[in-house]
Amino acid sequence: MMIYRSHILICNGTGCVSSKSPAIMEKLQEQLVANGIDKEVKVVKTGCFGLCEKGPIVIV
Repeated sequence: MMIYRSHILICNGTGCVSSKSPAIMEKLQEQLVANGIDKEVKVVKTGCFGLCEKGPIVIV
């Protein structure tokens, strides 16, 4: 099991998905790889945080 320095949580609820959270997740992954920290920081898809009107929600 890998131990990560940080986690980035990205809402995958309906409202956030319609606000482009999958595109944000993809770009974050690309940037982690480009900066060589993809083994230190994990990006995680989550369920709804209940803040749909403010989405897309990303928590570091």
